[in-house]
Amino acid sequence: MLLLGLAGAVALFGAAAWRVRRARPPQEIVESRHVSDLAEGRFRVVGRIGAMQTVSSAVDASPCVYVDVSEFRSFGGALAQEVVREVRATPFLVDDGTGLVWVDPREAEIEAVTVQEDLGLTAERRLRVGEEVEVVGTFRRLEVESEGGPYRGVSSVWSVGSDAHGAPRVSYRTEPEMVLAGDELAAFFRGAGVLLVAAGSLIALLVS
Repeated sequence: MLLLGLAGAVALFGAAAWRVRRARPPQEIVESRHVSDLAEGRFRVVGRIGAMQTVSSAVDASPCVYVDVSEFRSFGGALAQEVVREVRATPFLVDDGTGLVWVDPREAEIEAVTVQEDLGLTAERRLRVGEEVEVVGTFRRLEVESEGGPYRGVSSVWSVGSDAHGAPRVSYRTEPEMVLAGDELAAFFRGAGVLLVAAGSLIALLVS
């Protein structure tokens, strides 16, 4: 049983470490611009998520524009199997204070914080309303009509789309106060703790 727990802990630790490395890919060299200075082409824009509509977090019901949630079933110890996965998303606006960018997360590559509920059986990647994000892609003018929220009546914004580099990328730039226990770094250390406990128990058994 201890060997099984140790194997599960090793797998958890390895997966968490891989996610931490993957969460911060090398930054692409793309010119950063304010929305007010955009021209048609490939740029980087940093701003805050403004919602026209929202979807609810499965972890804490916070308003989001993108939720990728997985439900797991525990088989004892550190072993669990994913049984349900669901992605819910809605187009949103990124506001950098000088203008707006319309983003459809269903057509973008999303790099987002992962959070878990207390028992660890629900894991969720999400983008929350008000969160600061970085958008990289090819920008074009777009005429839209918002039917609700603080952006009602918006008629002229920029959109971001795919190009020769692939789908546009939306990366979280989460402020410390917006990160809950259970993000990628916390998952890493939690996995390390489980591994150390299992290893200590096994060593104690062998030397007794």
